[in-house]
Amino acid sequence: MTKETELKKLAEQMAGSMKSFDDIKDFQKQLMQSFIDTALEAEMEEHLGYPKHEKADKPNKRNGHTKKRVRSDTGELEISTPRDL
Repeated sequence: MTKETELKKLAEQMAGSMKSFDDIKDFQKQLMQSFIDTALEAEMEEHLGYPKHEKADKPNKRNGHTKKRVRSDTGELEISTPRDL
């Protein structure tokens, strides 16, 4: 499947549950928050050199998350920033 096809399929699925413009804005906000959290987890994985939940005998390890508020075009978002030791 191409990205365009995947996006169209997702849009069709979501359109059925959207009743108002506020629903669309809320979904956009959730999507942005999820994207940022996923990108931060990927950055941590690259930094540490091993994926989440994998045992590693390295001195630098994951150490939970910190909640942060950021402003975006979709409004304020609460993101979960991964920490390491």
